Amino acid sequence: MRLAADDVTRSLRASWRLLSADAKALPDLDLSRDGFWRSYLALVLTVPAIIPVLAAERVLAGLPNTGRLFDAPLLLASVIAAQLLAVITVPALLVLLVPGLRQSPRFTGFIIAWNWASILSAGLIAVPAAVFALGWSHGGIAVIQALAFGTIILRLRYCVARATFGAESRIAGAIACASLLADYAIIRTFGLAGF
Repeated sequence: MRLAADDVTRSLRASWRLLSADAKALPDLDLSRDGFWRSYLALVLTVPAIIPVLAAERVLAGLPNTGRLFDAPLLLASVIAAQLLAVITVPALLVLLVPGLRQSPRFTGFIIAWNWASILSAGLIAVPAAVFALGWSHGGIAVIQALAFGTIILRLRYCVARATFGAESRIAGAIACASLLADYAIIRTFGLAGF
């Protein structure tokens, strides 16, 4: 199983369209069994977003970003773990709370759309992290920027849930709130700033 550039482009474009509450973008994702597994493989595309987030966290920890960016293994492990948990926590909670949901085609579509949207989310949060790590903003402005980009991410997650579970369902709002609480818990657990 491999990712073709066409698949990546089409899926990221569909995820972006979902942000504008365009449920018609959902069929642009590969909703097959192979598409399900490829969506997990696609999470490798979040790796570049780790670098600006790590750099921002290093600045906040008082570590230099010159030379060796990866010389604080615990901080690196915390950033990677937090990013992975941000992707899997909400789907895992859904499976735990509603075990029968795993058999639903809507849930499969949700996972596929969620994974692709997670790539956009990682890229979005990397923007304020990079601006802060480069010294182009100070702590207060960085918080405002992170909150602004976080709001976009929250909307993306809401739109993914709404497109997959239906506009009439109240589950989209619950999923968006759960993702916000889960992100906050993950950030606090790892002692990160939240980039």
